[in-house]
Amino acid sequence: MKRLPATILHAVRRLPGTFDDEERRLVVQSVIIGVVVWAIVYPLKIGVHWLFDLTLHSLEQLGHGPQQLLVLAPLLVGALVVAVIARTHAVMVHYRDDDGVIHELNDVEGDGLERAIALYYSSEPAFERVLQGQEGLDVRWQLPTFSLAFRKFAATLVTLGSGGSGGLEASVTLIGESSAAGLFKPRQPIARVNEKIGVVGRFWRWWQADDPDDLQTAQLSGIAAAVAVLLGAPLTAAFFAIEVMYRQRPLIEKLAYTLISALVAYSLTDLVTVGHPVIFSVEQHFVPPTSPRYYAVVVLMATAVSLVSIFFKQFRAYTDHLLHHRFTDSRQRLLVGATITGLIAFTAAIITFELDWWENGLELVLGPGDSVINAALAGEFTLAVALVALAAKMPATLATIGSGGSAGLLVPSLFFGTMVASAFAVLFDYEPMLLIVPGMTAALVSIVNVPLAAILFTVELFGSVYMLPALLTLVITSILAHDRTIYRPQREKAAKRQIMPGVGSRRILPPPSWWGKTLVELDLRRRYNVNVVGLMEFQDEHGNPRVRLDTSSTVPLSDGDVLVVIGREEKLEALETAVRAERATGWQNAVDDALKTEET
Repeated sequence: MKRLPATILHAVRRLPGTFDDEERRLVVQSVIIGVVVWAIVYPLKIGVHWLFDLTLHSLEQLGHGPQQLLVLAPLLVGALVVAVIARTHAVMVHYRDDDGVIHELNDVEGDGLERAIALYYSSEPAFERVLQGQEGLDVRWQLPTFSLAFRKFAATLVTLGSGGSGGLEASVTLIGESSAAGLFKPRQPIARVNEKIGVVGRFWRWWQADDPDDLQTAQLSGIAAAVAVLLGAPLTAAFFAIEVMYRQRPLIEKLAYTLISALVAYSLTDLVTVGHPVIFSVEQHFVPPTSPRYYAVVVLMATAVSLVSIFFKQFRAYTDHLLHHRFTDSRQRLLVGATITGLIAFTAAIITFELDWWENGLELVLGPGDSVINAALAGEFTLAVALVALAAKMPATLATIGSGGSAGLLVPSLFFGTMVASAFAVLFDYEPMLLIVPGMTAALVSIVNVPLAAILFTVELFGSVYMLPALLTLVITSILAHDRTIYRPQREKAAKRQIMPGVGSRRILPPPSWWGKTLVELDLRRRYNVNVVGLMEFQDEHGNPRVRLDTSSTVPLSDGDVLVVIGREEKLEALETAVRAERATGWQNAVDDALKTEET
């Protein structure tokens, strides 16, 4: 005990060496990012709910009947305003899907999380960026930061405030990413000030992100802070940011800094609100039973949510394709989406009121859907209302987002899980909360594919007593829904990927008929209109594998070599088809030769 003070003093003296300058810088940056993102996202959260409540209240004053078709008025006006915002200083963000295909996305339209993912990976080294003469942080700095955040702010406020169907969370991830990146973007005013005041330059050199890894830490922190403001669950927000970016390989080393930003944003929200600012509120908490019957119902409910998620993903792909290919003009597409959303809301309102199921059916379809989920948690839904809400909310949300409305799919995913769970609660006579909470977990896993964040979300908002049913639904939905997600994943598939829309690269394994021939003899450029830009040799003159970007057209190909080829997608497909045919022909010839040898 006598040596304890000396031990503590020694540890304190060693602290500066343990907590190095790089870590101190990242901690300070995480705190500032949390403050800045909160200052943008929190007003958006308040503004969206205020404007939507005002819109909904105005529509309620009209009464029930044909006059409710006036719901189209705010939706159409909102669509036109979003179209103007989307066309103002518009930038196309290139987003790669899991098949290596690049999609051109307007930076403001639609679900913001896909754009945030694309911007997050923009600074990483990649083959196609080398070919385009782009690399590192400069790629991200060429794209907007704060201007994108404020344009997305305005588009989201108008979309959801006017009654558009969708969530707020995915939109603010783009705001969080862009705001965080904007804090580190080199700007001319800083350079001019630095010429006169050296201290600014010294601070900037300490502050700036020197490599993509530093920038990505900041981007993750911004996303986590934005989600924490809305969910009121900082640990969930931190894991969500990491899982959605690194779905196949969560990076724990960045977790500490994302958690700092999330805690800062959450604490600031807590300071300006009454009580803990969680997204859903429950007046009475129920403890799940431990009976086999309950867990059997949970399994059935999780299976149903998985089936709904599979249908939803296919339905989304269909509606996106239909809206973007049928209506190429963004203004026309947004107006069509708003009209579809309004007509669905009107139909749901008429049905639920005439059958005396629900007083205000517009609420079941329009807006973020938070209040509807709270009503379901309170046990206010019948089986019919839950099914109508599920059937109406899904196409309305896809019409809003698929047409280019600025909204997200995270809360709608929770909405779908809640409605399925509410139906099962009525059918099997359980308190709705007992099934809705694991139903939310099932939706987050099967639709959004963030299992760790889903479990943490359940525990942070509803308590550890729901851990077991939540884990059970996680297992069921992971097996049934497999590895599908509503967001196209940023996976690196080197064998097949696009460099820019319509232009891609392939790794071609030469068939046996090409062995011993040179590129001059094969003449791939003339025959297929493609270019060979690299050769991955199985072994060089010293017997070692190597990659040659300065391919010699006179070097004979050998077994194990791989050609790196670029060209138009249709030309590359033709080349791959020809290679497969030649390989099949060579295989058949080898079989015929072997049979002839056996006969002799």
